[in-house]
Amino acid sequence: MSDTLTLPDGATVTIRPIRPTDAGIEQEFVARLSDRARRYRFLSGLKELTPAMLRRFIDVDFPQELALIATVPVEGRECEVAVARYAGGSAPGRVEFAVVVADDWQRKGIGRALLERLFAVAREQGFAMIEGLVLRENLGMLKLMDRMGFQRAARSGDPGVVYVSKALSPGETPTGAR
Repeated sequence: MSDTLTLPDGATVTIRPIRPTDAGIEQEFVARLSDRARRYRFLSGLKELTPAMLRRFIDVDFPQELALIATVPVEGRECEVAVARYAGGSAPGRVEFAVVVADDWQRKGIGRALLERLFAVAREQGFAMIEGLVLRENLGMLKLMDRMGFQRAARSGDPGVVYVSKALSPGETPTGAR
């Protein structure tokens, strides 16, 4: 399921499922993210992944979960520059997604490419709806969600977070906040 993506600047990125052997590059990736990028992804001030979180992120239970990473070669080794994942959602038939792109790789189409591939696999696996939470201040992500056809709803009890959802199969209708 490995794929390559050529960016507008000519750089080539490899997109592939995360593997248990990716613990090192996943931990390095999160540690290199800016405070803002980590807050947007984890909705908190997390500085690094705990051992339990790292294990959970690299030990994916496909098809109920999937994580795709984008990597580039740096000094002869693979370096992670983005990750998108889905896992169990708010109800059966739904999955929740998350995505984060390293600051210096943003606005190059990597996040959208990861999400398109991720959503296609979720659809193939029979999931009807994709949903997620986005900080209201994360305007770039909200614009991307709008361009990708997501519906927005306020999240009850938390005015700083927007609930986004999109039907993955024809005939499904996104519903309001959970």
